[in-house]
Amino acid sequence: MRTAVVLALALFAVPAWADGLFGSVEIKANSIASIPKWVDLLARKQAEDLLTQCQNQTEACQGARKKWYAMVEGLRGKGRFEQMVQVHRWHNRYWYINDDRLWGRSDYWATPGEFIDMSGDCEDYAIAKYATLRALGWADADLRMVVLRDTVRDIPHAVLAVKYNNENYILDNLASEPLQDKYIRQYTPYYAVNGTSRWVFLRPMP
Repeated sequence: MRTAVVLALALFAVPAWADGLFGSVEIKANSIASIPKWVDLLARKQAEDLLTQCQNQTEACQGARKKWYAMVEGLRGKGRFEQMVQVHRWHNRYWYINDDRLWGRSDYWATPGEFIDMSGDCEDYAIAKYATLRALGWADADLRMVVLRDTVRDIPHAVLAVKYNNENYILDNLASEPLQDKYIRQYTPYYAVNGTSRWVFLRPMP
């Protein structure tokens, strides 16, 4: 098994993050093509272009979207930790609504504007927070949406992982504040993605 892990890491000639999320071993690939739902979401997010809509004061930036833009502009110039915390809190004010009820389908990844208008489920919180931090100038390399398993509730879940001050912070719709991943024991990550890369995770060897 150890040999298999070494070979798998060697096949991806890209270094993993120094400290794997939730104590895992990370394998990184500079491609997102194998996650078509994410590729489709990024295309719809780009077409929506929420930040430009609001900067240009178009009719599309009304109601909750206008409040989102005011929040973003109010955080410009603030410290990165404060930005992360306030973005997390702002989005977590939304009520959780599952995809069956909201979209009439078992799984749908909403654009940031769709979430802001109507709320959503766990991955929609993570996507909206990812887009908001990007709008504030955060580097894509510091952000990852993580699809994982909640071993306590025994269900799939999704969160946003944020690299800040060389620590992994987890922005979770189930938590009132960002938490460092090393303090979260019940999550087992499956994969993670950002704008250019994807990661898979292995349990460390004993």
